[in-house]
Amino acid sequence: MRDFITVSKLNEYLNQLINSDEFLVDFWLMGEISGLKLYQQSGHMYFTLKDEETSISCVMFKSRNRSLEFKPEDGMEVLARGYVSIYARQGKYQFYVEQIHPYGQGGLFLYLEKLKKKLQKAGCFDLDKKKSLPGMVNKVGIVTSQDGAALRDILRVLRQRHPDVEIILVHSSVQGVDAPGEIAQGIRLLNQQGYVDVIIIGRGGGSFEDLMAFNSEEVVLAINDSVIPVISAVGHEVDISLADLAADLRAATPTQAAQMAVPDILSLQKEIVMYQQRLIKAVDRHLAYYNETLDHLMMEKVWQEPHLMIEKQEEFLQDLQKNLARGISNIIKEKGTRFAFNLAKLDSLSPVKILQRGYAVIRKDDKIVRDEANITQGDYLKVSLENADLGVVVRDKEKIIRWEI
Repeated sequence: MRDFITVSKLNEYLNQLINSDEFLVDFWLMGEISGLKLYQQSGHMYFTLKDEETSISCVMFKSRNRSLEFKPEDGMEVLARGYVSIYARQGKYQFYVEQIHPYGQGGLFLYLEKLKKKLQKAGCFDLDKKKSLPGMVNKVGIVTSQDGAALRDILRVLRQRHPDVEIILVHSSVQGVDAPGEIAQGIRLLNQQGYVDVIIIGRGGGSFEDLMAFNSEEVVLAINDSVIPVISAVGHEVDISLADLAADLRAATPTQAAQMAVPDILSLQKEIVMYQQRLIKAVDRHLAYYNETLDHLMMEKVWQEPHLMIEKQEEFLQDLQKNLARGISNIIKEKGTRFAFNLAKLDSLSPVKILQRGYAVIRKDDKIVRDEANITQGDYLKVSLENADLGVVVRDKEKIIRWEI
């Protein structure tokens, strides 16, 4: 009897084959939505994606579709990212959707407008976050397709303007479902290395759909997180991509991006030569001026007959000494006269002088008596004359009234 397997084993085997395929576990699928059903109780979304020839069953679970920024509808052309697996109960394979975006231009414009508002709210387009390019750029990183005309234009202009510039190329798709991830990864890779001075991302011109990679959230976030200044050169002058808004500088073409990135070394060298010549001429003028000044100084008498200047200074010093001596003498005289006057004035106020004129000082208990009210009969007083001190006892007291005129 031949060997056999059950239906479950067959489905399990096929599921293992699908899950081991690197492409089928994560890819983008384009198609038109048909038979869309949203189950309110579970929140899951079931629909079919079809093209002109065939279709595939799809499911998008609630955990994925609740963050949708647009409302999917039958007939809408979309890009969906997900994986293929077998639904074992029915034995059929279906597409499990992780992300979904409108693909037609009308849907794209709606999607981009919502994404732009989201990124703007997150601060990805803030002008105060824009970084300036270094004054001298010697190392340029480029994230673009190695086969594109944009790269050839960038390289040609970079070599023309700065022959010694170092260029690091990170090859990336510039359109298609893989392009956003590759561009973002290229920006992150150059930042991780930290070698280049500036990063150019871009491509040549193309249709609106061709440029969608530069409208992706992934690329905008990579630009926003970049420590190295980023120049966006998507190659379209009319439309502005979200990458243009996030970049530190926006160039209309890859050629212009290269012109922005590096200085024109030949022009700088010419300017340097011109400034060198101007500097030499300025130095020559200053030297001539100072040489002439020196010649005039050397013709002065001081250099011809230096002893005359010394003698003149000696005479000036002697005059100063004489003036100083006279000034000191005058000050001493003035101070002496003032001292004698003050001494005589002080002497005239001396108590001794008063006693010499016949006055006496009366003390009671070693205190000078100034008022008769402090003296009573029988008090013992000490009377000081010029040449003697007397002890007296008060026998009588008479108050004298003085009339003032």
